[in-house]
Amino acid sequence: MHSLAETGKGGSRIDSIQILRAIAVFSVVISHAMHELTGLLSGNLVQFNEKIFPGDFGVDLFFIISGFIMVHVSGDAFGKPGAMGEYLKKRIARIVPLYWLMTSVMILVVLFLPSQVDTATNDPWQWLFSYLFIPYDRISDGLARPVLGLGWSLNYEMYFYLLFAVGLLFRRAVAIALTIGLIGLTWCLGQTGLAHFTPVGFLSKPIIFEFAAGMMLGWLHVRGFRIPWSASMVLIAAGVLLLATAPLFDDAVERLRVLHYGTPAVLIVLGAVFFSGNDSFRASTLLLEAGENSYSTYLTHPFWLGVLTMIVSRAGLQVHMPVQNFVTFYLVMAIVGSFVVGYAVDRLIDRQISGRVRSILIPRAQVREPRPT
Repeated sequence: MHSLAETGKGGSRIDSIQILRAIAVFSVVISHAMHELTGLLSGNLVQFNEKIFPGDFGVDLFFIISGFIMVHVSGDAFGKPGAMGEYLKKRIARIVPLYWLMTSVMILVVLFLPSQVDTATNDPWQWLFSYLFIPYDRISDGLARPVLGLGWSLNYEMYFYLLFAVGLLFRRAVAIALTIGLIGLTWCLGQTGLAHFTPVGFLSKPIIFEFAAGMMLGWLHVRGFRIPWSASMVLIAAGVLLLATAPLFDDAVERLRVLHYGTPAVLIVLGAVFFSGNDSFRASTLLLEAGENSYSTYLTHPFWLGVLTMIVSRAGLQVHMPVQNFVTFYLVMAIVGSFVVGYAVDRLIDRQISGRVRSILIPRAQVREPRPT
């Protein structure tokens, strides 16, 4: 199954969205690579600040993009009979197959290579809830995480898809307002005693409002709102500068994540997607491919980082190489390897299995879907 690059006004492709996806997954890869470096260098008494790069921001950028895209590509589906069911089938076909596969691989790692994992456990209930996209407190540290740790973001994605599917029962303006209202209701439930129930406490965190922000941006875009190139550059610069301040707040960033990561993400998307002339903008093939494969790269990069870390650790490179050289070498290998593995998995595995599942769920579907965020 080939993916459809998102279309803009008049059917033109929005290449800037794919670039933002590439940036988002690049940020996540860097963040996790920096975390691995902390472990590798700690034995050398080297002070290495993995938080110097706010790579977790990539997930927030994904959430903004997701809300934007769902509004943008739904087109005339709003209020159309059967649209809700068809939408959910498409989302299942696109998200579930590769995630289930990578979750299964992670379970095999837990069973046969337990020394290679830190927080994943052999708790069957965690495994079951992982497959169902239901938040579950893992035994190892009490955090609500699936067995494939980064799958926590997909728990939010799937929940958002459910809310958005309900909105598809109505015309676009009502659908957007209703979905945002349901997001707000979810947050309100988190302020009650129900927050002790893990799924409610997890899904009601403020980060869920980033989907609402993305939807509002999508609504503005389909209505033709555009800004001058100069304003676009100012917004992007403001977003980057605001993001650059995040490391200064250290642990407080997570408590105010929507402010430190969500706000820059909104500014960057607004600047990158809404400038006049964007509908005819075309990016390089390499950047488009990186964005196109962002989902598979996101799900597979922890495995590549695990293999890379094991190789360099056994070879003792962190001891024998100067620290700066080692850090550079590791980051280059982490980034290049993650994107190569993501590309290979997307082309050789993901497109095949998701396409097969889609053909089963929607036998005569001809419209191609965008890659997930």
